[in-house]
Amino acid sequence: KKYLQRLNKKDEASNEVYFFNEIYYYLAVLDLNKKNFQNALVNLDSALNKRSKIYNNGTLVDRWKIFKLMGDAYTGLQQYEKARDNYNIALLTNPDYEPTKDAIVKLETIIGTTVSTDKTAPTIKLLEPSPKRGLKVTTASANVLIKGIANDISGIKEVSINSKIVYAQKSGDFWGEIPLTEGMNQVTITATDLVGNKGIQIFEVERMVAKPIIASTNEVIIPVSEKIGKNICLLIGAQNYSDVNIPSLSNPIADAVKLKMILKSTYNFSDENVIQLFNPGTDDVKRQLLELTNQLQPEDNLLIFYAGHGIWVEKEKKGYWLMTDAKRNDVNTWLPNKTVLDLVAKIPSRHTLLITDACFSGSVFKTRGLNDAAPKAIQEMEEKISRIAITSGNDTEVPDESVFMKYLIKALSTNKDKYLTAQKMFINQILEAVMTESKTEPRYGTLELAGHVGGDFIFIKK
Repeated sequence: KKYLQRLNKKDEASNEVYFFNEIYYYLAVLDLNKKNFQNALVNLDSALNKRSKIYNNGTLVDRWKIFKLMGDAYTGLQQYEKARDNYNIALLTNPDYEPTKDAIVKLETIIGTTVSTDKTAPTIKLLEPSPKRGLKVTTASANVLIKGIANDISGIKEVSINSKIVYAQKSGDFWGEIPLTEGMNQVTITATDLVGNKGIQIFEVERMVAKPIIASTNEVIIPVSEKIGKNICLLIGAQNYSDVNIPSLSNPIADAVKLKMILKSTYNFSDENVIQLFNPGTDDVKRQLLELTNQLQPEDNLLIFYAGHGIWVEKEKKGYWLMTDAKRNDVNTWLPNKTVLDLVAKIPSRHTLLITDACFSGSVFKTRGLNDAAPKAIQEMEEKISRIAITSGNDTEVPDESVFMKYLIKALSTNKDKYLTAQKMFINQILEAVMTESKTEPRYGTLELAGHVGGDFIFIKK
């Protein structure tokens, strides 16, 4: 009652701030007791966002306690994968918090019991395209992006669209692109849970006959309206290593700061949306990537930059990032590229660009590299879901004094285009210049394992 009175006393625009995170935290506790799980998540999100605003002797609730309660809320909503992610954030922030450990044991017990008794088919919610009337969609495109959420208490094993398996996360988020013929097309989405129960949703997409467009021999960028979503940047600079067997570097943090300055001054990246992790430990990086899963919306764009040591283990055919707490002779302290991709795949951004300036960074790619096809119109690129990477080298070592960073910063600084795609920047400004000046071969490619469908990351000038 005391917190409710203080919450209602002043509005947030007032000079006296009564909205601090302790209030929202205890409101969430009340919501959880009432099994109002969705409202609890709203209040817990506010508890995180209001951490810097303190009234009188108000205290800041520890972050791991907030994430633990988020896990409880998602457990109550039977969204077990999201519950597990938030419990993991809490543990990565404070490994000794016993309530989180107890909650994880309880969660795994619930999941085990649920899987053994589940006879309910998954439900499917269609997000894109959005049917205007009934279950019918109209488009002039030759392809359509299908995006939605499949919910099931046991977890989702796979999702197919017209019998083709598409990208799907354990949480149930899925997306994929299908071709359309002129006229009416029936689309069948099938979601299969871990037990084998199947849920089906059918709708129709009508492809209208469009007049052919005569392409120019030169690339023409089609102007589009500004995106509603935010541009988020995560800068990771690993420079000063604690293990004497791993040499410290001179430039990762300075390079990250240079990139930050150009993104803020020239492109649509605001200061509050640039996150810095300088000299982080492995758990710091994993925690931050998991937190972005909660923070980003489907219309947002994400740029991740990593500069630091990388290593390749030939016997395992695996690449790793080395954070500053890594031990040279202990592979368990390294951060596998596969783990990075798994965490990036969880983030629900529209476009994600991963830029790495590290040795053996080319190992983040699975199969696909640079696409030599003619660049597509910006509008079409924006509508797709892209997961792109640009790396300073292939499976080789790169120097501390980075030629790659020199031309990356130059490309972004001298760009005259309103809309600059990552692929165009790489081809025109980075690839040949870096190979001419050094022995390294930078790479551009798609991250298939993180859910790439098409399109590209687009830098939009202010």
